[in-house]
Amino acid sequence: MSPERRRSTSSPPVYPLGLIPAKGMSRRLPRKNIAMLRGRPVICYVIDAARDSGIFDAVYVSTEDPEVAEISRAAGAVVLDRPAHLTTDESPATAVAIHSLDQLAKDGKNYDAVSVMYPTAALMLPEDIRGGWKMFQDQRANGCIAVTNFYEHPLHSYYRAGRFIRRTHPGASGLQTKLPDYEVPSGYFYMIRSDLLREKNSYIVPRLAGYPIPRERSVDIDEPEHLRVAEALYSLIMQDRGGS
Repeated sequence: MSPERRRSTSSPPVYPLGLIPAKGMSRRLPRKNIAMLRGRPVICYVIDAARDSGIFDAVYVSTEDPEVAEISRAAGAVVLDRPAHLTTDESPATAVAIHSLDQLAKDGKNYDAVSVMYPTAALMLPEDIRGGWKMFQDQRANGCIAVTNFYEHPLHSYYRAGRFIRRTHPGASGLQTKLPDYEVPSGYFYMIRSDLLREKNSYIVPRLAGYPIPRERSVDIDEPEHLRVAEALYSLIMQDRGGS
């Protein structure tokens, strides 16, 4: 897919930027984006899935960290240098995506949509990305988020009040089948029109589609125990897919 490919001026978008934002530092799991999972840095699995999805002309990694950059290039990604002011915990992910769009536009590469894939989504599969992109296009959506269901319905939750606990939603005592379907972002990807991203500076836009990821495969690696869970699940996934 070349930068000269025809861009749609109306829905659905046809030319997506594949972007993985991956700064060097993290709090709960130090340097989580390059933590080792079955002998490989976590980000490499995400780069593989993005490249194998077949919907991007290239997979870009935005980072300020030399080691993340080196690992990403070795895995087949193109590295975009991220400025220091976009590396703090307060830096919004949307600002990183907009900066990447601007950086590439200077080189004559213009994209009418962005697919932001998180570097810790090690269990994301190429078909997840293809499925999200197809839903984005088929539904003529403005954006699409990978979502999953809760293990337990949130309307059945409790909260602590001193020494005791109370129902968060006392009226939701009926059968599970009567409760509304609640979903939560899986931490895999966000897709959005570039023009709306610039306008809203948010991934949450009207006409937002939700692409379902199976709960048993929705692991966003933010803490050490998440890494252990991902390693165990990865083995099962590879067995199911006939891999090793």
